[in-house]
Amino acid sequence: MMKEIISTNVIVRNKFNMKKMLEIFQASKQFNGSTFLYCNHKAVDASNLPKLVSFLLTVKPQTTLKIIVEGQEVQKQLESISNMCSNHVSVVKITQKRFLNTSETFQL
Repeated sequence: MMKEIISTNVIVRNKFNMKKMLEIFQASKQFNGSTFLYCNHKAVDASNLPKLVSFLLTVKPQTTLKIIVEGQEVQKQLESISNMCSNHVSVVKITQKRFLNTSETFQL
């Protein structure tokens, strides 16, 4: 199976609560791949709960947040993470890039 990478930019409307952070964390743990959140020149692996929480606590409303998903079935994961953020964010655009071989990976 080919690894893919896909990202979307969303605008944060409200502060993230703990319940929402846990949902994002759980989805990232279960996903066969990696989910990264990027904002203000900082990136975090969403499957690392302590880092995810401290990262999302610093994200202020009206900030652009980038969601980056790498692995298999990336579209589904990206949509589910975006949906979890949906009452917190407005989706700006989805950009897609398909990797041709598995030796390429996303560098943080």
